[in-house]
Amino acid sequence: MSVRFPPLSSRTFSRWSTLAGMVVLLSGCESGLVASGSESIVGTSSTRAPAVTGTPPLTTNLETGSNISEQGTGAAQFRAFCSAFQTHPMLKITLLFGQTRPHGKPISAAEWREFVNTTLTPTFSTGLSILSAQGQWKDTTTNRLTQEPSRLVMVLTEPTQDLTSRLETVRNRYKTRFQQDSVGITISAACAGF
Repeated sequence: MSVRFPPLSSRTFSRWSTLAGMVVLLSGCESGLVASGSESIVGTSSTRAPAVTGTPPLTTNLETGSNISEQGTGAAQFRAFCSAFQTHPMLKITLLFGQTRPHGKPISAAEWREFVNTTLTPTFSTGLSILSAQGQWKDTTTNRLTQEPSRLVMVLTEPTQDLTSRLETVRNRYKTRFQQDSVGITISAACAGF
């Protein structure tokens, strides 16, 4: 089943592609673990971008709340692979938050902590990880290389009926509160055990 995602402007895509690439590198290039035919998703909620088509990893419809392990042969192989390590299939979601407002004023540590406490923690109460990062992208309009402090928030979760709306709420709150053009997101299949 194909899923349509919001369009990506070249500026937004360039801005987050470096960070998204780093996430894949840091995660051990999980694509070798994913059943054939699945692919990672990179997107933003920018409203100014051309349409792209992709297939979510091992899940065909997050809105149904169906479990990754219920999705068919590829998922069964992935579930078996995860079982070999005494783990189970989950979604690994990484959110990419720029830490500078458009006019150059940084988002303070206190503002970030307050966003974590009032939005991220209640939304992902079972746990999350936050990493500091330095992102960079080339502005395709000005051809200038721009760098920005960033935060990567990683969440491991089962696909639930409300996951899409929870993710979009987090992204929209951050964009509105800190005048951001986008909040990057990557979603991939992962084997997880705690």
